[in-house]
Amino acid sequence: MRKLIFITLVFCQLNAWANTPSNCFLKGQLSFGMVPIASSHLIDLWSSNINRQIQKAACRKLSFTSSTDFKHYIQKAKSGKFDVLAAPAHIASYLISTANFQPVAFLVWESSYLYVVKNNSHISTIAHQDAQRFALPDAVSEASILARAETQQVNAQVSPDYSHYQHYNQIVKAVVNDQADIGVVLLPFYKAYKKRTKMKVQAIHESPFPSHGMLIAAPHTHKNDQVELFNALASLDPNTDLFWQSFKSISPSQLETFHQEQAPSVNTLKQLLQQD
Repeated sequence: MRKLIFITLVFCQLNAWANTPSNCFLKGQLSFGMVPIASSHLIDLWSSNINRQIQKAACRKLSFTSSTDFKHYIQKAKSGKFDVLAAPAHIASYLISTANFQPVAFLVWESSYLYVVKNNSHISTIAHQDAQRFALPDAVSEASILARAETQQVNAQVSPDYSHYQHYNQIVKAVVNDQADIGVVLLPFYKAYKKRTKMKVQAIHESPFPSHGMLIAAPHTHKNDQVELFNALASLDPNTDLFWQSFKSISPSQLETFHQEQAPSVNTLKQLLQQD
């Protein structure tokens, strides 16, 4: 499997070089912060695809990095380690309102999360009496915050047991190996894993996010770089196996609504960040 991943990454890089226009002199790199919710090889595949198109569109290359978890991801953002970052909605709202980050674009995607069980499970709803052990993403992630609130409401008669995992493949393994009754994964990841692996889980419930994620820029990132990056990303072909379907501009009224929708999750986020 590792050999196949390595070959795929080499192939992607060769394609990137081959598709770079001959008159293109690459400009300085921008550090792009990826959310710590996927394994490194999957991020590499996505980043190779994005860079291949960005180099053609804007003679620009992005340096993709992430972090061990969401708390460190936020810390790295606030300490200036990222020039721009793909942020879940609640983290984007938090960084814009508390650390002067600038909104660049909405990350339009299939904004919902799924509750999954293994294929032969007798559990068919999240309110099932045997649905007591939940495998969730990072505690600071929006999916985890929303899923905990939802499951506590529908399972008011019991106290669900929550375990948090760094990557979605770990959540799937926990469900398949009977370490959890139900797992929570994002819809795009579910589709990606279903497409590339023989993932032995099925979805029993789908819940929407309040809004899309957001591409935001650190206070030190020049406005010209923000505009150029947005124009390049907005020109990408939609649904080209990227994590996001498209990139859309943000109006002042949309930003105000965005902050209002995210207020409950941002309050929970602030409480979680204060915990050791």
